[in-house]
Amino acid sequence: MQNEKRNFYSYLWHAMWLSLAETFAERNTVLPGLILLAGGDELDVGYLTSIMIGVPLISQLLFASYLTPKKFKKPFLLSGIYLRVFAFIGLALSIMMLENMGTSEFILVIFLWMVLFSVSGAFAGVSYTDIVGKSFTSETRKRFFVTKQIITSTGILISAFLVKELLIAVEYPKNYSFSFFIAAALLFIASFGFLFLKEKASIIRNNYSKISDVLKSIPSEIKSNKNLGYFIIISNLIGVTFTLIPFYIAYSKTIFDISEEVIGLFLIAQLMGMILSNFIWRYFIRKYSFKGMLKATIILLASIPPVVLIIASMNSVTMFTLVFVIVGAAISAQKITMEGVLIEISDESNRPIYVGIFGSLNVTSAFLPILSGNLFGVIGYSYVFIIWSFITFSALFFVNKMKCPIDVNAIKVDN
Repeated sequence: MQNEKRNFYSYLWHAMWLSLAETFAERNTVLPGLILLAGGDELDVGYLTSIMIGVPLISQLLFASYLTPKKFKKPFLLSGIYLRVFAFIGLALSIMMLENMGTSEFILVIFLWMVLFSVSGAFAGVSYTDIVGKSFTSETRKRFFVTKQIITSTGILISAFLVKELLIAVEYPKNYSFSFFIAAALLFIASFGFLFLKEKASIIRNNYSKISDVLKSIPSEIKSNKNLGYFIIISNLIGVTFTLIPFYIAYSKTIFDISEEVIGLFLIAQLMGMILSNFIWRYFIRKYSFKGMLKATIILLASIPPVVLIIASMNSVTMFTLVFVIVGAAISAQKITMEGVLIEISDESNRPIYVGIFGSLNVTSAFLPILSGNLFGVIGYSYVFIIWSFITFSALFFVNKMKCPIDVNAIKVDN
């Protein structure tokens, strides 16, 4: 019990400082803004989104096969974080040399640093999920995920005002360089929380020594746990609209001029949505648990694309900020839900491998941003937004088939 409390606060320390770091390198506003201001287009934003979302998921399978036999994951968690710090520093230094590079060359450099950032994040993420799962009881996990999201959203909002002022006050591209240097420093401070983490040894039942062993195990693992199969399908359908989020910045550029000030305004609106929605999600998860949260996430993400089209027709920057308030609520719901459900449908012996399987089969997040970027130029934003919205709505069918253990227990208690 004492270690559970210690770990609870260790994770919250990390969450607080990580939230500050994430704002200075926010992937839905700051990074797409950097790409667009450097002369990139929608397709470049698509490539960036595939790297930031798809690469970590795909690479999780490789790391899962390596980490599953390891009883202790803490050293690997810290290694992954320190590599991410290095990636931020590298990107900051590269931005300082922007004037010596062409547009295509500079965008390629951004992609390379973000590949390192994303791969190292996947390495840390497998360990993070496993340690959370074995550190807390089911009820504590529900409280942890919501509390973490509240702290994260609050920290992001505080730093958002600093980011907004930095982007405006300092000339381009120095403002972005400073932003990533600060992100690296804050992420390094965030890692201090895990130095005090007390990790218990994992139960090892499946010793997958090679990635080929993991690949062979996928059919049997999914067959033995239908929840995992349903959740993979749901995640892919959710990913269809979740990967659209960075494109809302690109879409806004077709309607009105964007600047560092506008990007900062969108960022703050997104963070306000995250913070305000957390009070709703706190009540929601207590009453409807993770399965209810999953339904809410699907409905919210699927509703955003048509709302974007409606608000865009008003041709107002001020009104368009409402899009990012809703986006913030959706991001918050998605973060709480996806981590929580995956932990609930797994246990100590299979959690790392489930994370790897889940990531490797989450294919929409890997290729859809690139597909979307191409389709925007062929059939236009409106058609893509509406089609993608209907696809995500279809995920509700599979949610009704899931039986999450914590939801079953909740029903028993109510009866």
